[in-house]
Amino acid sequence: MVSQLYFWKPLMEMHKKELTLVKDYYDRTKLYFENIEGEAESYANSIYNNYTGSTDMDVVAEWASEKGLEMYQTLAIMKSNHLLMTISMLYYVWEQQLRRFIINELRHSYVFDKKRLEYSDIQEILELHGVKIGDTKSWSIIRELKFLVNTIKHGDGNSADKLRKVRPDFFKHKMIETDLLDLNDAVLLDSISLQIDENDLYNYVNATKGFWDEMPERAFESE
Repeated sequence: MVSQLYFWKPLMEMHKKELTLVKDYYDRTKLYFENIEGEAESYANSIYNNYTGSTDMDVVAEWASEKGLEMYQTLAIMKSNHLLMTISMLYYVWEQQLRRFIINELRHSYVFDKKRLEYSDIQEILELHGVKIGDTKSWSIIRELKFLVNTIKHGDGNSADKLRKVRPDFFKHKMIETDLLDLNDAVLLDSISLQIDENDLYNYVNATKGFWDEMPERAFESE
């Protein structure tokens, strides 16, 4: 029996809607981080205004300012991680969509252990059905997304080196010449190791949605 992959259009639209929800989630929740400068300033002011000891108030003001700066740095990390975690969630939603689709389609023709199905197997299965995802318009962006998500997870490693080749701008800070990921090794422990902004997220959303648009309606296994 020759197997086929049926990219049923309503299912493709459902996948695209799920990916859009990731963007919508981000747009709603990013509002919590719109005024981190003001929050840090209010925190410093509250420390100063509520101080009741006998220390010179100039010293208290300096101490409160330092605490406000610490608060700002903490909020900046949270803001950065909010974007990075959303980008990671987007990739894993897309990857799981693809995995679930392949498993459900192959079950019509084969009996197999889904737990043994690796990402490389999924690519091979698609190619056996004539779908070369590397030739799609969206693939270069999705591959970049995969490198970025692995870098977010593992820090400065092989994926980071691959990401440097395709997006060197991610590693260039406007005020600091040093590659900060090379210096800090990790991504989630500070807010400036990678220069990512929300436009990158939106581009990744469009690419993952575009992937499903590029799929044929039916693809048949090569005999």
